[in-house]
Amino acid sequence: MKAKEFYINRLQQVVSYLRNRYNEKILIEDLEELSNFSYRNLQRIFKAEYKETIGTYVIRLKVENSAKMLVFTSDKIKDIAEKVGYADVQSYSKSFKKHYGISPAIYRNKKEELFKKETKENTNTFFFEDKIVVLKSKKVLYKTVKANYYKSEIEEVWDKLLKEAEDLHINFNKTESFGIIWDEPIISENITFNYDACLVIDDTVEIPDKKFKVKTIPEQKYAVFIHTGSYQSISKTYDKIFKDWLFTTHNEVSEHPFLEFYTKHEAHTDNENEYETEIYVPLKG
Repeated sequence: MKAKEFYINRLQQVVSYLRNRYNEKILIEDLEELSNFSYRNLQRIFKAEYKETIGTYVIRLKVENSAKMLVFTSDKIKDIAEKVGYADVQSYSKSFKKHYGISPAIYRNKKEELFKKETKENTNTFFFEDKIVVLKSKKVLYKTVKANYYKSEIEEVWDKLLKEAEDLHINFNKTESFGIIWDEPIISENITFNYDACLVIDDTVEIPDKKFKVKTIPEQKYAVFIHTGSYQSISKTYDKIFKDWLFTTHNEVSEHPFLEFYTKHEAHTDNENEYETEIYVPLKG
């Protein structure tokens, strides 16, 4: 394995850990053990790859996850501050305002007014989820990428993952595949986002721990929407979810990441307009 690839694999382990523990106390010793780097060297490598320090990354996870809660839930701001790991509302509001330029209360009102306005303008349009499901936990082989919506990073990370799967004799055409969307553009307000390409595996598959990354996606309740067409046009379905469904549904959206299940793809048809993607929107309860 090349040095750069080795470093990136270690960093992806750290990023996965931070995503799951951002609202807890992050111990330097844990990061050193996970990455096999001294904290000083880890900071240097992390900043070189992600263009921000570990501390800045964790703060961004806190405020961007809190922004999802402000938009998607009716939780009190004090409770949201506590859920994302702040000791008090004052320190949370200070961090939030530094990141977004406005207070959490103004952000919530601004977003709600925007969504409701656009929903009212489409009063004749009714958009419903196709189903509500509880997705059981899944063990996955995965690769992480920081991608741009308008470039080819996602295709490239899938190519790499499928090559690894082939080495393990995993048949992609018969294996469930999905992506994890860690940053919705409507929250991060940035076309760059974090994405996990995932292939579901069972316990009979032997995985060399040092070369391949494996994790378990926990059980979660979702509203499911079906997008038919190319991946480039999927934003239209997301627009309908955020503008036509979000403020008319009785369900409350969770701050957990969205999932995209690729149920009909290039292995099934040469026509991109026939692709089918199931969008899983996480729900509370």
